[in-house]
Amino acid sequence: MPAGPPRVPDAPSLDRRRLLRWAGTAAVAAPAAGLLAACGGSSSSASSARKVLRIGYVLPRTGTLDAYSAVDSFIVTRMRRLLTDGIKVGGRTYPVEILVRDSQSDRHRAGIATTDLIYKDHVDLVLVGGTSDTAIPVADQCEINQVPCISSVAPWQSWWNGRGGNVDMPFHWTYHFYTGLEDIVSAYVAMWRQLGITKVGLVYTADDDGGAFANQDFGIPSVQNFGFRVTSPREGFDTGTTDFGAYASAFDSAGVEAVVGVMPTADFDAFQRTIRNGTFTPKAMTFSKALDFQEDVRTFGSNGDGLTTEIGWSPSHPYRSSLDNRAAKDLATDFIGSTGRVWTPVLGFVNALFEVAVKALGGAESLEREAIVAAIREVDAQTIVGPVAFGSQPNVPKNVAQIAAVGGQWAQADNDLKLQIVNNSGNSRVPTDGQLRQLPAGTS
Repeated sequence: MPAGPPRVPDAPSLDRRRLLRWAGTAAVAAPAAGLLAACGGSSSSASSARKVLRIGYVLPRTGTLDAYSAVDSFIVTRMRRLLTDGIKVGGRTYPVEILVRDSQSDRHRAGIATTDLIYKDHVDLVLVGGTSDTAIPVADQCEINQVPCISSVAPWQSWWNGRGGNVDMPFHWTYHFYTGLEDIVSAYVAMWRQLGITKVGLVYTADDDGGAFANQDFGIPSVQNFGFRVTSPREGFDTGTTDFGAYASAFDSAGVEAVVGVMPTADFDAFQRTIRNGTFTPKAMTFSKALDFQEDVRTFGSNGDGLTTEIGWSPSHPYRSSLDNRAAKDLATDFIGSTGRVWTPVLGFVNALFEVAVKALGGAESLEREAIVAAIREVDAQTIVGPVAFGSQPNVPKNVAQIAAVGGQWAQADNDLKLQIVNNSGNSRVPTDGQLRQLPAGTS
């Protein structure tokens, strides 16, 4: 693909950040007496009087995104251990409390969980991951209430455009690091070219992630600029849809060789079953979000073999945690030993969330919220997912740090499914550990 990522998109000027969507919730949840204390400009006396540094963390412990909970619980336990001696902020060491709230895999509940952290727990900083469904409402609440927030585990364009980001008026309180759609597109294109694919079919949910994937400028349709033909028979679908026959028919008629998209695992399962029951037989099924966790892919049985996706972090990545110098492979080994589960790309990013937070807090002059957000703005952290420095890369907003992606494929190994790196054109420092294959005959 040509060098250089596409331009940073501006969101529509109307509904600039969609923050008013949550303003009513904030007003209800915020006790009147605590309103001034929650504002960045009036928090200095409250911060200086306290002797504890409070980090809030919103995650989907329950609901449709509960697969993330095992990773989050492991990392929170790990961080509580690593931060036992506290964090030094402005020449003073503060003991650390990590307060966790469950979004219940619901956008509205994520917003309420955030206001609880702000007004009931009086946190100094909020962290969040767990896809755009969690990261966006949490970041919105923090921006409204002037509380520093660092987020991850959502394509940066989903987070930026989904919140109405404007490069001329960047967000003040909220920052994000993760792969971008340009990284995902590059990884997908590299894999499809290995299989000789030129025609792809696009399917996506009617949400912020789907909107980013379907964007003509930087999403999947942009592969048309590199010799691919894209078929997308309709707009994004509502999650919970079970009949994808129209997609299968349109893809079959157009001679589609690879199906690509973004959706939760349950929707992908329904989509895949529709494809299997017909005559359409693609060479590749390349999906984001649905294929993050081995536990989910196992539910597809033998039909999980050969599925492809992007990988932003793996045990093979050549980076170490800035908190304890543990290598990526060590973190994965610790996770497997503690939980009995296999690694997932999400693991590295959740660990890095806390690395970036500690780096920022260590550079802050005080626990005043303006001091914390000023330090986040200047972060230059070497983390387990790679370097994170907001606004340091061309064509990304000041609030964003972009992480490269490589190509991955689920493969049967030892009577199980293993996620392998099959193309490293996005980051040559990451070694491949498998050979890309097209979908096995009779599988889709």
